[in-house]
Amino acid sequence: MSVITLRGMGPGAEKKIRKCAVREGKSLNRFLIDLIEVNVMGKGEGKPREFNDLDELIGSLNKDDVKAIEQSVRKQRKTDPELWK
Repeated sequence: MSVITLRGMGPGAEKKIRKCAVREGKSLNRFLIDLIEVNVMGKGEGKPREFNDLDELIGSLNKDDVKAIEQSVRKQRKTDPELWK
């Protein structure tokens, strides 16, 4: 079994990692191994990821809001030919 030591991690990052581990009910070690396996090794692909960061918006937009968002997204999807020379 390998051992990896991380040096120079800021206290904010450490605190956030520890909170995430607690939130998922995992030890710090298990949380970091799972994080690496999923994000670096690609394990766990096929498992649906749960996203809830936009839940507050569900049902809160009117037709004008939706139209404005769609127009904005459409503009962002246009390719700038100058960038692809």
